[in-house]
Amino acid sequence: MTRLLIALAVVLGVAGLGGDTPTPGPCGSAPDDGGSTLTPYPAMAGRDFLRGASLDPDGDPATTGATLRTMRDRFGIGTAGLYRLDDPGPVLAALEELGMTAVVRLEEYDPQTFAFTTADADRLVERYRDLLGRLGEAGARSRVAYLAVTMPLDDPRVQARLGGVNSPVSVARQAEYAVAVTSRLRAAAPGLPVYLGVFYGWDGAYRPPSYAGAGADGYFLTQYSYPRGDAPGAADGDDALIDARARHAVMRRFLDQYGDAPVVIEYGVQTTGGPAQEAGLVRDRAAKRRALAATTRFYCAGYPSVRGTMYFGFDIHKSEGEPSTVTDFGLV
Repeated sequence: MTRLLIALAVVLGVAGLGGDTPTPGPCGSAPDDGGSTLTPYPAMAGRDFLRGASLDPDGDPATTGATLRTMRDRFGIGTAGLYRLDDPGPVLAALEELGMTAVVRLEEYDPQTFAFTTADADRLVERYRDLLGRLGEAGARSRVAYLAVTMPLDDPRVQARLGGVNSPVSVARQAEYAVAVTSRLRAAAPGLPVYLGVFYGWDGAYRPPSYAGAGADGYFLTQYSYPRGDAPGAADGDDALIDARARHAVMRRFLDQYGDAPVVIEYGVQTTGGPAQEAGLVRDRAAKRRALAATTRFYCAGYPSVRGTMYFGFDIHKSEGEPSTVTDFGLV
């Protein structure tokens, strides 16, 4: 019965994606043609949906407060994804003033030794222990949406060390590491929600085990669109723009492993990668504007367990692929 209701919600959500009038609603609206702001969250109102976007880890800390205000006031973003937070005081103060929250990413690891062991979990907690102590203080806890723990499945060095990403050793170690890192973070930072990363591979070829046995508070699921042939443009339908078929397939896998556990979707959209970087690729800025809003509606209207989305990234323009190409994932 639960699956039937979810499937019905998906049908209703997809059926309601049409229209260009930005009428406020719980899952936002299609952007009007005259607008210029790139945002995944146009005209959202009334639902407790995490509206996130990651900040460039190499950005100037002195301007973070002003950037957060712009994210909130112009782009409708309520949660900032933070890759680096060496001095949390000013950022926490700005979040408090603006009524925003942060997702704090815990993802540093040694690629030369990491193997999903309990010792790796210990090292992660030690690396962030001081920060966790600051975030766990009474005045800071309310500003933290959750701690995001990366599971570096796509690192070829880690894969090689474990005999392949889908090897029995890799599968067993991942589950053990999930239990260890969740319990250690709970001990180091009581009261802060712990979310574990779930990734089925860029082409869906990874077969990670369920991490449900770790008892995490939730999960963040990485899922980018991949064009099959030419990149979709603004004249294409929403399903083509966001690769809806692949998104449904990944969500089915997630629901099979985690049921109705809370999950936040991580994704990005870009126009410049070309054949060197096809993840999130669409043809032009107009297509990007539509894809951003359509992705929010796809998950918000279609999957009740999706707590929100974390867009990659608000101000991130990075070199990726072979040959290296600067991709314009950023909203600014």
